[in-house]
Amino acid sequence: MNLPQLYYFRKLAEVQHYTEAAKALYITQPSLSDSIASLEKELGVSLFQKKGRNIQLTKYGEEFYQYVSESLSILEHGISLIKEKSGHISGTIDIGCIPTLLGDFLPEALDLYQEKNPLATLNIYHGMSIEVAQGVSCGKYDIGFCSMVDDMPDLVFVPITYQELIAIVQDNHPLAGRGAMYLSDLKDYRLTTYRDTIPIGKVVRKLLKEKGVEAVYSYDDAISIAGRISKSSKVAIVADTPYLRQFNNLAKVRLLDVPKDTRMIYMVYSNKNFITSAVEAFANFMVANCLNMPE
Repeated sequence: MNLPQLYYFRKLAEVQHYTEAAKALYITQPSLSDSIASLEKELGVSLFQKKGRNIQLTKYGEEFYQYVSESLSILEHGISLIKEKSGHISGTIDIGCIPTLLGDFLPEALDLYQEKNPLATLNIYHGMSIEVAQGVSCGKYDIGFCSMVDDMPDLVFVPITYQELIAIVQDNHPLAGRGAMYLSDLKDYRLTTYRDTIPIGKVVRKLLKEKGVEAVYSYDDAISIAGRISKSSKVAIVADTPYLRQFNNLAKVRLLDVPKDTRMIYMVYSNKNFITSAVEAFANFMVANCLNMPE
């Protein structure tokens, strides 16, 4: 029995298909079959059984999988810790994130990480919070940065930074001269904000309801909201993100009764998916260096 056999077994147990597992492992299917057959012979039990066109673990395979997964995780954790100390973290990390983080926070954090770990490869993909969370859950992304998404029990959300909620108006609006005000001051205004079907929209509308304020108009993103306000006399509640910089006729007004961290951004990973040492090292770095870093 050798280490590659254990990695082959774990991948096949997770994929439950010889061809797909072989592709993921960058080996031929006969090589994978021979390796598993050798492992089964040494153990004296069958680890897999056929299930239609696929395979599944036998009861012995399920028990062995638990031991193998735990052992490899401990080994990889040790490797990660030693590499962190030596400054030689390598590997590829696929990261999903919401677009508003790409203007400043995430690039700055990634640059800082790669200064310390130049051998690491970081691939960045963007989408809305629900898309990012689903991508992490299904293994498309190793790690994600997004809003809290409900009803996804396999995901772990770690608070990492925030985007302050503010009011925006045209720079000739009567409220434009006020550097700060209370949300309750907007009761007589017809507000625009995010749609309530997305995470940030739920957060904002809950807050508005608590303050006795109502939003009449809804959009899916900050660009749509800011674009609407730049052409009208209305008021909007929006997260203060780099997207607002492109609208030079808008004025920002701070909301004194809204905590700055109301719109929290989380780092998210799945507790059902395999975490490589590179991903673990990256997650540890983000928590240690970027927790609640304001944008």
